[in-house]
Amino acid sequence: MSDQADLEKKAIEALRHYRKALATVESLEQAEASSRRAMTGMLPDLERAILEDCASSVKDNLFQTGLAAVSRSNEAWDALSKATTRLEAARQALVALEQQLGYIPGVSKVAA
Repeated sequence: MSDQADLEKKAIEALRHYRKALATVESLEQAEASSRRAMTGMLPDLERAILEDCASSVKDNLFQTGLAAVSRSNEAWDALSKATTRLEAARQALVALEQQLGYIPGVSKVAA
């Protein structure tokens, strides 16, 4: 196999890896946003429970729900951070191969 064909094969695989990493980041961004909405959505209920001096069981339930939402958000941020690192590594690999080839196989060139 020629060097050019080998580089093209590597570039195609790098592009697949980049697209997969990008899809993962997008999915994790949605999960984090959902966790954030859950946290902010429950704040009025928690505030109302405190101000209206609701039963401690109600407050405890809201507090536990809030802790779970914070935990999900933290997990989502951690996973998103790791996935973003993988996405950046995939991008750099793709850029390096594109610089060697002068193009990315299977991606049409846009007129300048």
